[in-house]
Amino acid sequence: MTRIQHRRNLSSAALDDRCRIRPPVCPRSRFRHLQICGHNEAARSTLRVLRYLLAAEILLLATFALIGLLYERRAIQRDSQFYHPPGRLVDIRGYRLHLNCEGGGGPTVILEYGHQGSYFDWSLVQPEIAHFTRVCYYDRAGYGWGDPSPRPRIPSVMSEELRSLLHSAGEKPPYILVSHSYGSVNAEMFAHKYPDEVAGLVLVEGVHTFANPEFQLADRLQLRAMQYLISFGLPRWRHWCGGTGPQELRGEKEAVTCRPTLYDAFYRERAAFPESLVELRAITNLGAVPLIVIARDPEIASEHSHDDPGWDRVQQQKLQLSKNSELVVASGSGHDVPQVRPDLIIAAVRKLVTQASGTGGHPGNSVK
Repeated sequence: MTRIQHRRNLSSAALDDRCRIRPPVCPRSRFRHLQICGHNEAARSTLRVLRYLLAAEILLLATFALIGLLYERRAIQRDSQFYHPPGRLVDIRGYRLHLNCEGGGGPTVILEYGHQGSYFDWSLVQPEIAHFTRVCYYDRAGYGWGDPSPRPRIPSVMSEELRSLLHSAGEKPPYILVSHSYGSVNAEMFAHKYPDEVAGLVLVEGVHTFANPEFQLADRLQLRAMQYLISFGLPRWRHWCGGTGPQELRGEKEAVTCRPTLYDAFYRERAAFPESLVELRAITNLGAVPLIVIARDPEIASEHSHDDPGWDRVQQQKLQLSKNSELVVASGSGHDVPQVRPDLIIAAVRKLVTQASGTGGHPGNSVK
């Protein structure tokens, strides 16, 4: 007997043993088993079952998708009835950004929140500042109530959009720019590009330029998944967007955060971060603009500690941007200073307003 014949006999024997075994319950495995063993009629019957199961799965998925679409559409209609922009939508080059201002006097204070933040971050800050000067927050393109922007999400572009927004809205310079976290990239660039329009800077836990954390695949997939699932109602139903915070604010939060354009803005900002860092690293001197750096308590672990090369080094980098700078440590607070220590931000703004000269701010008002 040749080796080939021996192997064929072994394979035939193994096949016979395999075919004596009871067919698997799983339809796909059962079909394969019957096909191998030559039970063609039974295999065809199993194949028909597989097709019916596949059709049922597709029908079930389509039904859930349709229900989700109707649920989300109804939720959007409800949002449009109950929730409206607290400020106004201002057109800049064919798309609109949202600006909300309170108070009177000058210079006008501009609040800028961080990456994946919202104007709710300033809920404890803006009302207090409005007692002694004019104060505005705005939504970056794609955030909040505003429209997405077709332009790159880099500081040179976003600071230009902010300037166009303020000028189109009739807000007069000079401004005091108050930024938190990622918002500092725009505040620093604004002060660099338009120094004559800036009366002071408050950088709260600003982004540093020593590290460039990788945009992980898991983060990319999460943002894209949220962007596409929102249309089918799942994130809203599961409270994945806008589901935190006080109960009385959840409805409004969902109205501004359960939007595909928002997660696209998150993605585009994060993807452009390496280019943003290149622009920031080129800014080494903002002259003598009054600058107050507010930093977290170094004794409290930071959510950004994995890419933090050294607390002292980061603060020194920010302080060296201006010849007229000071450091304030937010004792008892981590990264979320606007919610944990709003008093420090309010005090810093009051100090800069007091130091500022001229009327500034909104037309016709004087510094109080």
